[in-house]
Amino acid sequence: MNRFKFLFLLRTIALLLVFFSCSKTKTTDDELLVNVPQSALYVRVRGNPEKPLLVNLHGGPGGYSGIDIKLMGPGLEDKFLVAYLDQRGCGKSWNCSDTSLLTVEQYLEDLDVVIDTLRSRYRKEKVNLMGTSWGGMYGFLYLLNQQDKVRAYACIDGKVNSHYQNHSLINFELKRAKELLLSSNSEEQKPELKLIMAELERIKNSNFSRFHTDVNWMKHEVPPKLGFNAYFADTSRIISYQDVVEDTALMRLMNYSEEEYARLAEKAEIVNAAFRNTPSYNTMNIEPELKQIKTPTIVVQGEFDYVVGTGHAALIYNALTGLPKNKKELHIIPGVGHCPAIESPQKLTGILAVFFEKHNL
Repeated sequence: MNRFKFLFLLRTIALLLVFFSCSKTKTTDDELLVNVPQSALYVRVRGNPEKPLLVNLHGGPGGYSGIDIKLMGPGLEDKFLVAYLDQRGCGKSWNCSDTSLLTVEQYLEDLDVVIDTLRSRYRKEKVNLMGTSWGGMYGFLYLLNQQDKVRAYACIDGKVNSHYQNHSLINFELKRAKELLLSSNSEEQKPELKLIMAELERIKNSNFSRFHTDVNWMKHEVPPKLGFNAYFADTSRIISYQDVVEDTALMRLMNYSEEEYARLAEKAEIVNAAFRNTPSYNTMNIEPELKQIKTPTIVVQGEFDYVVGTGHAALIYNALTGLPKNKKELHIIPGVGHCPAIESPQKLTGILAVFFEKHNL
């Protein structure tokens, strides 16, 4: 065999070895029930078990993780092992009608059990966390107690200062209502606008002790009357209940029957009402405590996020005074609202992947 043929053969063998090595990349798709006090929490674990572990904290309180598999999975699961957690009383986790167990303190205990279980099962020294909306505050609360278990953290359209969040939306809606009242030529519209303004002033001056009804009214009923959407910049991107149940591929991916999926709303209402009617949750402010965070952190927010207030991400970033600039990032995604995973999933997961890979070298 001449030298040329020998080198060609070696190159071919090398390429085949690379091909078979890549084709044998390990992938995991596990469904777990993790026992916690008086309940069991559902966790779906997908991706490469040889890669860093990334735990996903959904929003709410009362949301679920299943749809995140479709929205965020394609951009993350090849680079990480992603654990999608359904919080107590949510999604595929056990029902919880005992409101004494639907507290921030219990949720933190739950999350610690889940993280320790995952670390042991997948042999990871530390995990990474990403939390969206309420999950953003949930993640920060966990960091303030258990930083030693977390390598890096992503807060996505999250909050840390309830006073800022509540008053940002109230003041924005009051401003919109006043502008419409001054410009309106409709005698029918003016009484409604005045009523909205009166209700907003009442809520603004309340103690937020029974906030569930008020906040839902502010976020869902008022915005259409004032010409905006609190959650979405592009309302054509909204995913309805019917959109989900009619998407058979999505239902299979999430592993939900239509009957199971129909029960999510009732479960979510129980959890959300329990939190929203607890004054300590509605007035929680951990902004001053963020100076204790030493874990690399990225803060991401949609440009038009009226749910937590458009300046909340900058507020969080500036409060992370214990982190040098090379360990914290701020990203404002243009043209989207409170749900970048729905409005701009590729942009969001691209930002997250770069950040987590950087801090898991």
